[in-house]
Amino acid sequence: MPKSNDRSSKGKKGFLERVADSVRGDAPESESESNGTPATELLKSQHDEVRELFRQYDKAGENAHAARKRLIDEASRQLEIHSELEEKIFYPACRELENEDARKMVGESLEEHLIVKRLIKELRGLGGRDETFESKASVLKENVEHHADEEERDLFPAAEKEFDDARLEELGAQMEALKGRLTRAAGPRRRTGARSGARREART
Repeated sequence: MPKSNDRSSKGKKGFLERVADSVRGDAPESESESNGTPATELLKSQHDEVRELFRQYDKAGENAHAARKRLIDEASRQLEIHSELEEKIFYPACRELENEDARKMVGESLEEHLIVKRLIKELRGLGGRDETFESKASVLKENVEHHADEEERDLFPAAEKEFDDARLEELGAQMEALKGRLTRAAGPRRRTGARSGARREART
């Protein structure tokens, strides 16, 4: 599928302007008018945010139990939302790609998501001083970083090669909308979980 090369000039309209356009019903209908964030750029930015949380985790030091627990909890929260965006929107779209290796990678990525979700569930039930917390956090970090690097090296370029800018921005807009709904729905439960974790740390 032919694609334009003007992605670098897009995505410059401010967030509030885009919201105002949406409210007025002025959302762009053509590729030349679209200013949304392409799906692959959105997902990569989320990868980078989680990488930064893991860097902060490493820098915190082994004795900073409460800080490390908070960082892993935040990374887990972001990863759960990120996984939903990929599984509900991006991966189904990638199953349409002509690139067979990219389509196979979708299946592999889903399996890797299951491993990450299991680790997140286990870590959520642990305090920062628990004996297995550090080892499970390290395994989570390694799995997530490997997964993100692989997607950025292989899957994202395949999607960018076959999808034009309008399609990538359409997927990006769908993911932004879903992210907003998931964030609002998860907010109170996550805050309650954070308070519970803080109380566990205070008792240890």
